[in-house]
Amino acid sequence: MNERRPQSEITGISRRDFLRRGAGLAAGLTAGAFLPECLLASDLTKKGRMDLTFFVLADTHYGRNQAKNKEANNKRAIDEMNSAPATLLYPKSLGGKKINTPRGVLVAGDLTEDGLQNEWIGVQGEDGFISDYGLTGERRLKYPVYEGFGNHDSELSGKDHYPLDRLKIRNKSRKGITNLSKNGFHYSWDWDDVHFINLNLYPGPKGGRPCEAEGSIDFLKEDLVAKVGKSGRPVVIYHHFGLDEHSGNAWGAGDKDVYYEIIKDYNVVAIFHGHIHGSKVYQWRGIDIYNVGAGLSGEWSAVNITDDELIFANRNKEGWNVMARKKLEAAAAK
Repeated sequence: MNERRPQSEITGISRRDFLRRGAGLAAGLTAGAFLPECLLASDLTKKGRMDLTFFVLADTHYGRNQAKNKEANNKRAIDEMNSAPATLLYPKSLGGKKINTPRGVLVAGDLTEDGLQNEWIGVQGEDGFISDYGLTGERRLKYPVYEGFGNHDSELSGKDHYPLDRLKIRNKSRKGITNLSKNGFHYSWDWDDVHFINLNLYPGPKGGRPCEAEGSIDFLKEDLVAKVGKSGRPVVIYHHFGLDEHSGNAWGAGDKDVYYEIIKDYNVVAIFHGHIHGSKVYQWRGIDIYNVGAGLSGEWSAVNITDDELIFANRNKEGWNVMARKKLEAAAAK
């Protein structure tokens, strides 16, 4: 599915003011569309200030096409991400600037089709998630990878749970991790002043759903208190299930309310998710949500965060297809 909807562009006011005053600028951002000239100013990113780039995708589903085409679309997405800093610019509607080398690649779940070992490591060491994505840039992907599990990687939804077992081992040596949950699944880290949190399937409790959240909601609450506190610095969260109508049945009763209550007073600048196999940008309770495309279909997204703005551009086989841009408020103690 590749649902395209008008994207949301938020002004430089705080999220609380946005919610309170109903401010905001709705703009349909599709490939080739142009933003007002005032938003294309070249002085948004000043020398010496934060200029953070990372890539994100989901739903690689290794194993679904393993025998059919040797995971050609996943390999295509990886090769394009590898070459992007040398060959691609952001769309003109986002300023048209060069794509910098990313710090890493986030993968928001459904790494495999059935949670099987051969889908993870590949057939004779080829065409598996680990043989293509590696861990620190040593395989086909040339950047560090920060993956989380989805419903297809779980024994309760697929046929096995091999990826979950391996994730816990990989997390112990994953580059830059500063906080790891007691059960070994969920983790967080910092790139510059931005705090990143991987919650795997979705932010939920232990038990109660067909697919296990493994207590990620408790890790989220504790991590925000310990690692962000009242600093007001930007927070990026990612998990597999989304917050729109298409993922509604995946959540337990009241889980979304609990999630919102935990994050509402933090400076959450973006939540990324997969599961839908199509990219769109929308808002949930005043927070910007980015549904990223599926590696299974050859899709990936580029994200750039500076002190002043966040830009998002999803790319499929035809080129840039869903994009959004918003101003960011300065981090300040709250």
